[in-house]
Amino acid sequence: MLPVRPKGRPGARIEGGTPAELGRLGKSDRIVAQCLLRRGPVAQAVLVAATGLSRPTVTAALARLTGCGLAEMMPGQDDAAPATGRRAHRYRLTARAGHAVGVDIGRRHINIVIMDAGHRQIIRLDSKVSADADQDPWPVLKQAADQVQVALEQAADVSSVLGIAFGLPVPLTRDGLVASGTLLPAWMQVNPRRELAALLPGFAVHVGNEAALGALGEYTFGWGEGKRDLTYVKLGTGIGGGMVLGGRLHRSSGGPTMEIGHITVDYQGRRCPCGNRGCLERYVGGRELLASARKDDLEIEDIPSLVWRARSGDAACRRIIHEAASLIGVAIGTLANLSGPELIVLGGSLSAAGDLLSQPLRAAVDQTAFAAVTSSMSIEIARLSQWASACGATALVFDHFTESQS
Repeated sequence: MLPVRPKGRPGARIEGGTPAELGRLGKSDRIVAQCLLRRGPVAQAVLVAATGLSRPTVTAALARLTGCGLAEMMPGQDDAAPATGRRAHRYRLTARAGHAVGVDIGRRHINIVIMDAGHRQIIRLDSKVSADADQDPWPVLKQAADQVQVALEQAADVSSVLGIAFGLPVPLTRDGLVASGTLLPAWMQVNPRRELAALLPGFAVHVGNEAALGALGEYTFGWGEGKRDLTYVKLGTGIGGGMVLGGRLHRSSGGPTMEIGHITVDYQGRRCPCGNRGCLERYVGGRELLASARKDDLEIEDIPSLVWRARSGDAACRRIIHEAASLIGVAIGTLANLSGPELIVLGGSLSAAGDLLSQPLRAAVDQTAFAAVTSSMSIEIARLSQWASACGATALVFDHFTESQS
């Protein structure tokens, strides 16, 4: 069972962790450890293929890592040849190798996951945002930093923190600055990484877009096993997404990618805060869906309530989700024609509608995209549900730490 967040304010503040032992390894040991850090539990054959090191070199590195307590062996079925009955062993790093803190700051929520270097969740917390994240980001960043302190206090055995990464509900440049002045003007006055680093002294702090980190989370801890590519679409108050290509989170030269909520579905349509007309989010974003519910005289406060009523059989709520799914499917079909994704994962609060969302969405995709594209493309509901972005933020910490040690 994961701990439940305690009531009240955090106590004594925890400051930066001790230097990670991973940073003091020899070259071959470090390469193997970095692969384990990024991939999680894997068999020795995978390490050989992924690192380019010889089998004897990997064997020796694993022996040294396990001998000093930084890695451990896990018995498990050999997935490569199940008919033989042979047992393979997977290896993973231990908690002694360090921990990552991942934070998902949404427009209505703050979710936090602490993950150890072996990809085991140590703790997860969730809370509601206490201020308007769109109009006043400073108290929301402060609340998130305070919640990180609460999480670290609960995870008493966390001695070495490799970093803390935050998923933010805004498009970001490659250097972590807010990329759009018209979409959320208040955020343009904030340097999020600098503000968060000041609130959490001594820690390595990283930032990314929350939807893009949802893609990284699902790839690393959810649907990504055995896949090279994954496209994630987050459907909630806003609509966003991310792509993992060849095992790495895709970033454009400017920063923002997969802003699917701002695909134009009607070039003469409604004005969007981004400055364009007819953006997808202006028709099927969370606020628009709740406005549709109010037109039907339904008192619904949030997307989870809309989904719950739809799943309970409310005809009006089902119609709202069906119509939204059809329009989202047209946008995803356009995306599919451009990029030919292998797998599309639907996340965010609306994805809890399950088949009520995915079936009409899939039908619209099939009508929009080429059959040659959709025939080899699967669409799935996120395995990590509300935790995809926070888990993706821990994966971002592992990536940054690995790059810093290379």
